Amino acid sequence: MYQISELAESVGLSRATLLYYEKLGLLQGKRQANGYRVYTDADRQRLRLLQQLQAGGLSLKECRACLDGKLDRGMLGRRLATLEREITDKTRSRDLLAALLGRASLKEWHAEVERVAPDMHRAWLIKQGFSSKEAARIAWLSKDMNSHDDYMASFMRVFAGLDRWGPGTAEATMRARAMLPFSPGAILEIGCGPGMATMTLAGATAARILAIDTDEGALARLRERVAAHALGDRIDLRTMDMAQLPVTERGWDVIWAEGSAYILGVERALRDWWRLLRPGGVLVFSDMVWRTQTPAEDLRAFWAAEYPGMTRVPVRLDQVNRTGYRVLGHFDMGREAMDAYYRPLEARLAALAVDLANSRVHGDLRAELDAYHACDSLVSCEMFVVQKPRDAGPTPLTD
Repeated sequence: MYQISELAESVGLSRATLLYYEKLGLLQGKRQANGYRVYTDADRQRLRLLQQLQAGGLSLKECRACLDGKLDRGMLGRRLATLEREITDKTRSRDLLAALLGRASLKEWHAEVERVAPDMHRAWLIKQGFSSKEAARIAWLSKDMNSHDDYMASFMRVFAGLDRWGPGTAEATMRARAMLPFSPGAILEIGCGPGMATMTLAGATAARILAIDTDEGALARLRERVAAHALGDRIDLRTMDMAQLPVTERGWDVIWAEGSAYILGVERALRDWWRLLRPGGVLVFSDMVWRTQTPAEDLRAFWAAEYPGMTRVPVRLDQVNRTGYRVLGHFDMGREAMDAYYRPLEARLAALAVDLANSRVHGDLRAELDAYHACDSLVSCEMFVVQKPRDAGPTPLTD
């Protein structure tokens, strides 16, 4: 026989807990003449069985039902499903905490936060000590703040020797130039890279061009091109990110953004760049778009992860119109624009395959190249030429 304190000690519970169990009917002691409760070894074993059932995640009410009758398999199945959901949630929480501490990849987490809260995502990265330039690169390129430096070192090793850092051709640049309703005097080129479009624009216009990019290596290559063609008096190069774009008193005649609007998100770029244009100024931008409403699931999943904002041309045109711009023209840049970027990239990646084996950069770029080979006629780049109305206000129409 056990007194309540002895029973509590033998099963590792408190006296108050056993009194609570008695209140619930899980335990029933015998009261002696002196008023003390006593318990048998059967009571102790019942408590041990109760503890084992609790270890399966059962509530006290569910434990009592199991102790006093047959197992309720339906109830156990529901409890198992609940536990599995809780385990999934806890595992996700554990994995995120481990990743935030640098013990695992943050790629999926960054990608999801960028999808649902891009502005706050980048603001948060800046609070962690990254510059706005690096915050943008983490958001749309490395997608892992813990391994960002190593990722970028490998990434730039691949791209350092490439002339194009995105789909495009000189013919597409010239076709868009022909849609301008005036001869521009001042062009702001955002995301110029090594300067293929810059040099085409310099040859096709008499405009002064301010070409900006976040990568000094790309600007160094463009600087060599500018010097070789003696265009230093017309082309100014600056290392600058999209959070520091220069506002002129008059406004820019043309903003040229081949392959860079997606970094901000096209809708935000349309709003943010509105204030930089003079009334009647023109924005030219290219964007990867779907050519189908029913892509294969693996292709859809790839682009949903790499560029969640990618959509179809009619949706982009609606966004342009709702922002307040007038569409002057748009066109599919064609397979040639995709090939001009992806074929040299594939050759460069093959040349570095041994050095970059098992790296995330190699895996990411290989996956993108596989998507390129699979997406002919399903995904391509569209060039958009849109004009800010001459009577436009200082802010766009959308919020």
